[in-house]
Amino acid sequence: MTVDAKDILLDEETLFRNGKVLTPGYVPENIQHRDEQLKALSYALKPGLRGLNPINTLVYGPPGTGKTTIIKHLFDQANEASGKIVTVYINCEDANTRFAVFARIHEMLFGTSPPDTGKPIESVKEKIFSKLLKEDKGLIVALDELDQLFIKKNVDKILVDLLKAHTTYGFDRVGVFGAMIDERFMAKLDDKTRSVFNPERVFFEPYTRDELFEILSERVKHAYYQGVVSRKVLDYMVDRTFSLGDLRIGIDLLRRSGLVAERDAKREITVKQVDEAFGGGSQMLALKNTIRGLDDTERSLLSYLASSGEEVSGVVYERFKEETGVGIKKYNEMVKKLEHLKLVDTVHLEGERGRSRKIVLRYKAQDIQDHVKTCK
Repeated sequence: MTVDAKDILLDEETLFRNGKVLTPGYVPENIQHRDEQLKALSYALKPGLRGLNPINTLVYGPPGTGKTTIIKHLFDQANEASGKIVTVYINCEDANTRFAVFARIHEMLFGTSPPDTGKPIESVKEKIFSKLLKEDKGLIVALDELDQLFIKKNVDKILVDLLKAHTTYGFDRVGVFGAMIDERFMAKLDDKTRSVFNPERVFFEPYTRDELFEILSERVKHAYYQGVVSRKVLDYMVDRTFSLGDLRIGIDLLRRSGLVAERDAKREITVKQVDEAFGGGSQMLALKNTIRGLDDTERSLLSYLASSGEEVSGVVYERFKEETGVGIKKYNEMVKKLEHLKLVDTVHLEGERGRSRKIVLRYKAQDIQDHVKTCK
């Protein structure tokens, strides 16, 4: 029997009630288990709704803890509540140069991007701030994945461009929400930038297992028809998600598992299909998200572990120290962090004296190397 691709593509049978609920850009109407963070960010944005300066804020915490969702949700609410402020969300993994950042702001204000050739950045900035002045509107910019601007070494210039606009353009109603995983990057800001940014800090702690269950249950209710995801299978997905500490993995796993079940012409998702979906993509998404949150030295250590095949911690330290000059205290902190992020396990060596241990990778070495390269 010959399979006709057209029959598959046009088949309207589906397990999904609303697949958009499981897409990365979906923002739920009701935000669960983030009341304190939502309250803090609302207070930071509130002055902008009254024609005053929004409060600069740093949003930080582990991957998949709701930082992006909360910011987008709050921006949607602000736009409905007031016409006195323009909100611009920018993912700095995609836009990490001065021109790219201001092009996104230009696009929000004018509906089009400025030409990417022959247009000086200063003229783009002048056009943006002149329009805001004329319309008497404030501006709040969310710089998500802020660590990417540190890596590209242009974070200071971009923040000063935004927050010192009053010195050149007479516009001072600008606020910045920066979102990142590790706030230690902030120590790399120069003194001038630190003084103008000087953000409030809002921490997003990892979700508990019960919280993950409630959030994923809500997504299941809206995404799938009744009976597609059993309590047993949902519990299994929640356990997988909790072990990795990243809500995005659970949502991706929900989506991929449904697609596998549809491919198999099943009416409900099985544990076997969840395992296939996890190995087929969700696991690599977890690895990518986690590695992206490491700083350069931590990524170098992880890359060394993957490339050298060395496991004994003392030997790893001596050789890594030769390459980087990292001291023992910093090294131990990095190993502890890699273990906390579930990238490695540390195992005490039997029969060895003292505190000898070996470091074991939790992912394939080649997969780690591939994802480390994409972060450079």
